This record gives sequence, structure tokens and C-alpha cells, in this order.
Amino acid sequence: MNGLLQDLRYAVRQLGKNPGFALFAIAITALGIGATTAMFSVTHAVLLKPLEYRDPDRLVLLTKGITPVRFDEMKASSHSYSGLGTYAGVMEQMALSGSGTPEVVNVARVSANFLEILGSRPLLGRSFIADEEKTGAPAVAMISDQLWHQRFGRDQHIAGKVMNLAGVPHTIIGVLPGNFKFPFAGLDVWVTKSSELLGISSQSRLISPTLKLYGRLKANISIQQANAERGVLKQQYADAHPGMLDGKPGVPESLLPFKDELVSDIRPKLWMLFGSLGLALLIVCANIGSLVLARASSRAKEFAVRAAIGAGHVRIIRQLLVESLVLASFGGSIGTALAAVGVGVIRSMTIVDLPRVAEVHLDFRVLGFALALSILTGVLLGLAPLLVALKPNLVEFLRANAEGVSAAQSKTKMRFSARHLLVAGQVALSLLLLIGATLLTKSLVRIYRVDPGFQSDHLLTMRIALSPARYNTVAKQAAFYEQMVEGVGSLPGVHTAAVSLTLPFSGWAGVPVQLAVGQLLKLNERPISILQLVTPAYFRTMKIAVKRGREFTLHDNLTSAPVAIINESLARRFWPEYPKGPDPIGQYLLMGHNPQPKQIVGVAADVREKGKDQDPNLGLYIPTAQLPSAEAAIIVRTDGDPQALTGAIQKQILLMDPEQPVSDIKTMDEIAEASEGELRLTTRLLAGFAGTATLLAVIGLYAVISYSVAQRTKELGIRQALGARPGHIVSLVVGQGFILSISGVVVGVCAAFGLTRVLKSLLFQVSATDRATFIGIAFLYAIVAVLASYIPARRAAKVDPMVALRYE
Repeated sequence: MNGLLQDLRYAVRQLGKNPGFALFAIAITALGIGATTAMFSVTHAVLLKPLEYRDPDRLVLLTKGITPVRFDEMKASSHSYSGLGTYAGVMEQMALSGSGTPEVVNVARVSANFLEILGSRPLLGRSFIADEEKTGAPAVAMISDQLWHQRFGRDQHIAGKVMNLAGVPHTIIGVLPGNFKFPFAGLDVWVTKSSELLGISSQSRLISPTLKLYGRLKANISIQQANAERGVLKQQYADAHPGMLDGKPGVPESLLPFKDELVSDIRPKLWMLFGSLGLALLIVCANIGSLVLARASSRAKEFAVRAAIGAGHVRIIRQLLVESLVLASFGGSIGTALAAVGVGVIRSMTIVDLPRVAEVHLDFRVLGFALALSILTGVLLGLAPLLVALKPNLVEFLRANAEGVSAAQSKTKMRFSARHLLVAGQVALSLLLLIGATLLTKSLVRIYRVDPGFQSDHLLTMRIALSPARYNTVAKQAAFYEQMVEGVGSLPGVHTAAVSLTLPFSGWAGVPVQLAVGQLLKLNERPISILQLVTPAYFRTMKIAVKRGREFTLHDNLTSAPVAIINESLARRFWPEYPKGPDPIGQYLLMGHNPQPKQIVGVAADVREKGKDQDPNLGLYIPTAQLPSAEAAIIVRTDGDPQALTGAIQKQILLMDPEQPVSDIKTMDEIAEASEGELRLTTRLLAGFAGTATLLAVIGLYAVISYSVAQRTKELGIRQALGARPGHIVSLVVGQGFILSISGVVVGVCAAFGLTRVLKSLLFQVSATDRATFIGIAFLYAIVAVLASYIPARRAAKVDPMVALRYE
């Protein structure tokens, strides 16, 4: 123990003698460990940590939506589950009134047994019972802990009280815990009757696959057995209901563990970023390792003397490891503090919708990871000087000094090979990161250049959900939207205003369509088109070009003939020769289960509803006045700053209905930017890692060449004394750096060809092996390597031969 304490004191003194080296090494080690630890905390919470339910591995989710008909048949015939339930696949927004200012709350529709399936309990009150699931049963609701705090002041007697939800009185029966996030994050209220979405008519609910099925497997049933049973039941369902959308043959679906389905979209991105940080940390270790190796070379005589007076290899190894561990412990401590800051930033981010983000924090597992990472870093840093320390030779040092030659020079080959390997590794790893970042950047640039089919500037959007109690007929809903658009459109600073069912990049509704002429197809044999219910000024407000025919007018209402506008993709689907061939204007098509045909009066340009990185889908527009929805989006094109009109628009709507709030107030630019948030954040992070790694690699290359010049001062002086010109000296030194970097570039390019394929799902119109990127980055790296080598090369060329000969 005394020897270990002595080694510890000696290690601290060694760092104190070289404060510049110590501060630099601790700083970049702290950054590397801190970033990696913060990323691990995210990866652990989102991907590795079990869900906070009872036996979460027994919970499964069906990857495709189903109809109420199929759920009833599965519930009656399945034997794999101890509990089976559904929830509505979309989160509804409803107006909450009755106590305080009206506000919009986020609502989930779930089956009555949802808490029983999950193995959870309410914080206060009780859960739903089976009878409350039946149509016509009294309306009941459970509320979130946050809503209980903010709206009801933590009323301990809240159970049994009534609140108005979408104009309908609901009895509050319980409060759910603050960490309860099923089935979506950010929920305020849970209600029963999962199939009764406000935005879908009662006739459409039975055939619309809007339900998500989930369940708890029995103890003796594996997920493979449950999937086998699901396949049999689906075939029986398809045979019994051949036209149903969720019975279409050939559509892949499966049961997945609930956690896997929850994080399926974000998993590859998180692993990629975590792996990238691992590579960056290796670069940090290699960078510091090359510096430690250089310091060890200058301490070679010390190691030889210690060995000569009896110090064994174990004693020297322990000393060097203690020095490295002290360095890594300082870096790890600071890095853990930086990780805590980073976790706070991640939890507050809104640019990306990260599942389970509330569970991201520095727990004992994350702290244990940081400790293990610090120890591993210390061990890796301690390996480099062992190359010098394990082969000390006092006689050689005495002879070298007598001959005027440095000991370091006498062993140049071995030690330079080690340093060269570390620097080449840094170049290879940083090149790999830089190629990945460049590929993502090119994708992002190409996405920015894509025309979405509309103009997002000067557009203000918000959501509105009408009360089914106050607006209980389609005529009342249509009249409200018409009056609201007229009132908002007349406000100063408003250019035009419109209403639509959904907004681009923020969800969509689909409907099966076919031409009215010819054979009547089953619903699941028809193409699915995105459905938009819009008011007449929609196309002018969004600045969507109408290529043929006309826009909707106020005359397209409930008393007039049904009409529709299709997009060019749908026109090409039914008339492949479009824009040549038959004219779609005047033709008729069928929508969903409605037997009444709709006449096509216009053809609009394609809009990339699902995102700028997605191809345009089939699109169908119907006048809101002919098919209104209780939920809609308000779109306002302004002459100036859209946000400046928020208050005036809200006031105008409240003048029409004092109990009608709006929600999700955003500009269209914000929505477009958020749709690219994951890719943009991933690109920025990877670019940051790559930039830092490249800087470290260049610093490492510069340090190695500078050290080489210092060690070869006498040799370079002799060369000049024998007639070598300064240009020859520069070429010699730069050539050394160029060969060193090229070896790393070759390895990095080969690795990138294999590893960048993991980016394939993130790239847009860019190949994972894009030649221009690979060649350009390799060429750029070669230039940077030459520049990094040129400074010490110029210094070498200016060496005075007489001074060099007296160097030692």
C-alpha cells in the first residue's frame, strides 16, 4: 500500500512538472469521456433499460393497425394472451372546460383493461371497468399527474368530480403517475372507447384500421408461438372479410416486444452516434498516447537507471499505469460533470421526438459506465509508454551520450513505429467519421433543395377540435369553419385563411379510392390516397398550384353535387398518359365505402405530405363544407411576421365561441424544420465528432513530425553540410508526413466502404459509397497532412549545420 501511495504522489508530481501537457490531456479526455457518458445515458434509457411495467418482456404490440371487427375476433379466438387490448393510433386534442379558462388537452383512447395489461396502478382513484367500454356507457376519464397539479391543485378528492371534455361531461375516476407515458408521451387525459375517434364518422370506424393492438403474453407462450397464432387468425379473418383493409393479403405484420416497436425508428441512429463517440474516444486515447509516448522517450534514461538499480518490470508498469490512471481519473471526474450538463440539454431538446426522454439521467449504471470508461482510458494511455519502459538499456544510454547521440535516436525505429501507428489510426478513424458526416450533410442539403409543393413562408398554423356536443351536425361544423375563415381572413395583416384536415409533415389520413367506371373493387384492392378536407382558399393560402380545372368555391357545399380535386400522382395512377391522354376533369371517382361518386373538378400539383425526403403520395381533396371533421388545422397566410397575429386570431375564434380554444400554434417553417429534426441533429452531432476528431488527428500528425524533426536535428544538419538544399529537406520531412497520413487514409477509406452502409436509411438521394465524397475527403485529408507537415519541415530547412552538429 505504501508503494502504491508513493507511486500516486510521484504521478501527481510528474503532472505538475508538465502543466501544459497535463491540462491538454485532461481537457480532451474529459470531453471524450463526458460526451460518451452522456450518449450512453441516452442509449441506456431508450434502448437498454426495461420498460417500467410489470414483466415488460411479456408485452407485445402489433406493427400494423387493425379494425374493431378484427380486434373482436382476435379477442374471442386467441389463446396466447392473458390480456389483450387496443388504443387509438392517434392522439386526440379536445377542449377542456368547466373549471377555469378553456384549454386544449391531449387525449388517448384506450381499452378499459389497459392498466391491467401493463401491470400498473393509478396514483389516486381507480382504473376503468369493462362496462365503461360499452357504447352508451357514462363518460369517464383518468387524468395525468401534471394536469391534476396544474388544473385541479392536487385535490385529494378529485375522484368523482366532473370536467367538460369536448363539451361532454366526464367523471374523473383516477390520476395516473407522473412517469406514465402509455401509449404516447405528453398525455393529459385517458378515456375509453378506443375506436370512437372524433375525426372519423361512425360509418367509417368499423372499416378503418385505426386501432393499435397490444397484449400480455401468457407465461408459457413465446412471441414466436403468438405470431404463428396471429398468422392463422389473420388468414381466417381475411377469408371471412375479404374486403377489409386490415385483411389484405401480402401486407407484412408481426408482433414485436413493446419496447422494440417503441424505439424501432430511433435505434439505428442512437447506436450510430454511440459508435461514433466510441471512435472519437479512441482518437482521443491515440492522441494522448502519442504524446505520452513522446514523453516516455525523454524518460527512457530514467527507466534504464531504475531498472539498473533493481526495479523490476512490474514495478515500472505499476508506476506508469498509476500515472495514466491519475490522468484519466481527473478527466473522468470532469467528464462526468460535463455529462450531467449534457443530459440536461438532451432532456430539454425539442428538435427531435426522443422516446423515453424523461428516463434519461445519470443513475448508478451510467456512473458505473463512466468509472469503467475512465479506467479503460487510463489503461489504454498506460500502454504506450510501456513500449519504451520495458526495454531499458543503461549501457546504451551511456554509450549514446558519450557519442553525442540521443538515446531516443538510438531506438528511433521502434518508437517511431509506435507513434506512427497511433497517428495513422487517428487519421483512419477521423476520416471514417468525416466521410459519414459529409454524406449526411449532402443529404440534408438535398432535402433543403426539394420543393415540397407549397410555400411555407408567412404561414401560421394551429389545431382546433370542435365539441361534438355543441357541433353535433355536419351543417353546424361546416358553418363554423366558413364563418371562422371569413372572420380570420378579414383581420388586418392576414392575406388569406383556410382550414384543412391535416398539415403537411405532421400526420395524414388515408382513404381507398377508385374510378366510378368499371369493375367495383374491394376496399383493400383499391389504392390508398391521402385525404385532405379543405376550405376554398386552401390552395391559394398554401400556394399549391392548380394545374387543371378550378379550385373549390363557397358553392361546393352540402346541397351541391359532391366534387373533388386530385393531385397529379393520383391522375397518373388512373390515367398513366397524364398530362396527355384523357382529361381527368369531369371524371368521377369513389371514396371509401361511400357509394356516391365525386366529380373531379381540378388537378393540383403534388405535395410531399409525409416529408421532403419522401416521394409524393396519391392525394385527394374534398371540400370541408361537404365532409367536415370535428378536428382540423387552421392555416393563415400573413403579410408580415406570422407569430405577431397569434393573439388576434385566437381572440377572433373566442368571439365566435368563448369555449373554443386552439392549440399547437406554430409557423409552417417550424413544422418543416421539425420534420427534419432527427436528420439535422444527427448530422450536426456527427459533424462535431468528425471535426473534433480531424483536429486531433492533425495535431497528432503535427506533433509527430515536429518530434521527428527535433530528434533528427543532427542528421538534417549533416545533410545540409554535405550539400542538401532546403527544398530537399522540406520534401524529406513533408514526404514522411504524407506517407504517414496516406496510410491512415487508405485504411479509413476501406473501413468507410463497409461501415457507411449503416447510414443508408438516413441518406436522401446520396449513395452510402458516394465516390465524390470518398475521393474528395481523401484528397482533402492529403492536403491537410501536407500543410500540417510543412511547418516543422520549414523549421527543419532553416537548421544551421554548425548548430546542428553541436545539438547533442
